Amino acid sequence: MTPRPVPSAVEGTGPLDVVVTLGTDHHPFTRLVEWVDRWAADHPGSVCVIQHGTAPAPRHAEGHAVLDPAVIPALMARARVVVGHAGPGTVLDARGAGRLPVIVPRRGHRGEVVDDHQVSFGRWMDDRGQAVCVTEEADLRRHIDAAVADPTAYVTTAGTDRPPAAVTLFGDLVDGLLAR
Repeated sequence: MTPRPVPSAVEGTGPLDVVVTLGTDHHPFTRLVEWVDRWAADHPGSVCVIQHGTAPAPRHAEGHAVLDPAVIPALMARARVVVGHAGPGTVLDARGAGRLPVIVPRRGHRGEVVDDHQVSFGRWMDDRGQAVCVTEEADLRRHIDAAVADPTAYVTTAGTDRPPAAVTLFGDLVDGLLAR
């Protein structure tokens, strides 16, 4: 008898505890994948989906190297909390889905991105209440735990969120640089 495949949370319609997206940068963001995967290991009943890109796949969470961009907003809307890198697209997608994202900036000296532009952007978004920027695993775990306990703290008003012009401009500039 062949075992039945486990259904993917991505294909379902039920609630998700954590959705993690790392954008499309070719640099692996192993640190964030490992942080969330350790959280998932400590919470075996949780439903956690990680779009891990070029980083190694998670062992405890459901992992996908790539997710169809068309399904990401719906996944985010089903999540208690959205976690991601500090990229403008991730922040805008999460906010558009009605979620206050918890973001972890990629670091240049770790080989996670070309430079530390995500540190500045993450802090800028945090200062304006558009995202929660964290740099330590313990802080990330605290926010995930808080969101699972009370997801209303990580909800925004979907559809009425208009990004500041500077965010859109910054995103366009970064996308142009990465396309080169």
